Amino acid sequence: MVKKTNVDGKAWWHWAIYLPILSILVWWLYDLQFQWRALVEYQYGWIVVLLAAYLVWERWPTAPRDEHPAPLWLCTTLILLGTPFVLVAELYKQAIANTPAASFCLSIGCTFYLAANLLYLHGWKTLRHALLPLALIFLAVPLPGILWNPVVLGLQRLITFLNVEALNLLGIPAVQQANVIRLPRCVVGVDEACSGIRSLQSSIMAGLFIGNLTFKKFGSQFIFLLTGIGLALVGNFLRSLYLSITAHRHGIEALKSFHDTAGWSIFLFSAAGLIIMAWLVGKFEKLATPTRKNRVP
Repeated sequence: MVKKTNVDGKAWWHWAIYLPILSILVWWLYDLQFQWRALVEYQYGWIVVLLAAYLVWERWPTAPRDEHPAPLWLCTTLILLGTPFVLVAELYKQAIANTPAASFCLSIGCTFYLAANLLYLHGWKTLRHALLPLALIFLAVPLPGILWNPVVLGLQRLITFLNVEALNLLGIPAVQQANVIRLPRCVVGVDEACSGIRSLQSSIMAGLFIGNLTFKKFGSQFIFLLTGIGLALVGNFLRSLYLSITAHRHGIEALKSFHDTAGWSIFLFSAAGLIIMAWLVGKFEKLATPTRKNRVP
């Protein structure tokens, strides 16, 4: 009797060696989905998972297979390093609450576990090949307050400072007080949503995903990622500046009519900028790649 085999000629039970990796991923995502439902800033979590899954599927045929997996002692060390993070996270969730800090701690532990499994099965090259999907998933991991608050507060104050300087250059008197802009007729506050953190998250996600699918060279991918971050910061600055000018001219009540329109305009601005930059970087990458005729024998 002939055994049923898959397209690679391997028995169906060959894929059972990946069950530990699948179990860790299910456990990790099951924990994260509670945060995605509770936090507005991370409601895009499942989209990130779909993008990461597509990258794994798209990169799987070209994934390298080391003949000599990593030594057992190294894989065991990674598991031992990840276990305290997992234990602390689970104990904290059971005793106190399922907080972003607990999910972040669990994510670190699960990453150690996944790295240990990949190294044991296929070695270093396969682990490096899987780093991008892992990094993409980490964009959907909520940051604990000790990391989240300084980032958001820093963005708020940066946007406020740039707005005040630009308004003064335009002849509109403005004074900065923390993350508040004092204008002659009203006061405009730059809250967490206006800090640009969401557009920054989206741009990093798009930069990593589109850059990997579009460009072959790491330098091109890195430039495209930096461009996405720059577009997010510039776009949010222009949006907040426009709203500040609107509040100065028409009063604070006018912001309700222009707020959403300005947000969508900046989204279109960032999307168009990424499309143009992808075309430009792609052109330069082709020019920098020598053709067969130009290659030195």
